[in-house]
Amino acid sequence: MAKEIQKDAKAAETAENKAEAVKEQAPKKEQKAIGPVYTAGELAANAGKIFATRPECVTAALKAAGKPECTVPEAKTIVEKFLKKGVR
Repeated sequence: MAKEIQKDAKAAETAENKAEAVKEQAPKKEQKAIGPVYTAGELAANAGKIFATRPECVTAALKAAGKPECTVPEAKTIVEKFLKKGVR
């Protein structure tokens, strides 16, 4: 009986360790978005100042990337890749 209790305690301890590991990993993913997050409309409204392009290009780039909102550095990367794509 004592062995069963020890096994249960070890199993519970292992489950707690796994849960803590998952909790520690979750904030790391959230930390990728450094800075304020803006909507696609807000980024498009300032397209000339931020991206040196037209609002339509920013809207299309973010829509194609499936990003309804993101940070300015993320948006810059997405818009630059979009503008470099060839026309089919």
